[in-house]
Amino acid sequence: MSDISTFKFTCSCCDEIHRGVPNLGSNAPNYYFSIPDEEIKKRTFLTSDTCVIDDVHFFVRGCLEIPLIGHEEVFSFGAWVSLSKENFEKFESLYDVKERRDNEPMFGWFSSWVWPFYTDTENIKSIIHLRNDGIRPYIELEPTEHPLALLQSEGISSEQVIKMYEYYVHGKK
Repeated sequence: MSDISTFKFTCSCCDEIHRGVPNLGSNAPNYYFSIPDEEIKKRTFLTSDTCVIDDVHFFVRGCLEIPLIGHEEVFSFGAWVSLSKENFEKFESLYDVKERRDNEPMFGWFSSWVWPFYTDTENIKSIIHLRNDGIRPYIELEPTEHPLALLQSEGISSEQVIKMYEYYVHGKK
């Protein structure tokens, strides 16, 4: 495997050379984006790590980590998983706990689209694994034949990461 420092690319949108694997993601769960703008403040509570909608839908942000083919480091996509109220309350109670990795993983439903490749990713069975030192949880997708689950187990190409970067940073489709 090559050293991660060798991962670099020239962006076709800005012609800049970027070094290192970009970390991309969604700022809110899918459901959040379906709420009319005039209702957002009344119906939602959103932080960089949690989201509550209508006091009945609970989400946490974690890291969907995908091996980067040919490199030691992984590609990390910031994604959202819905949790039961009980698991969400457990997550919140452990939020500031430095050593939390040994807690039981929690079941949830994947609640992010991974554009531009995967738009049918809503409600993939997922497990979130807490990590120590305030690091966002690791999202493990149920091993299935779903393309995103296969990507998590088999890896993503540099070309796919570059396309995703250009989409998220520059809006290139």
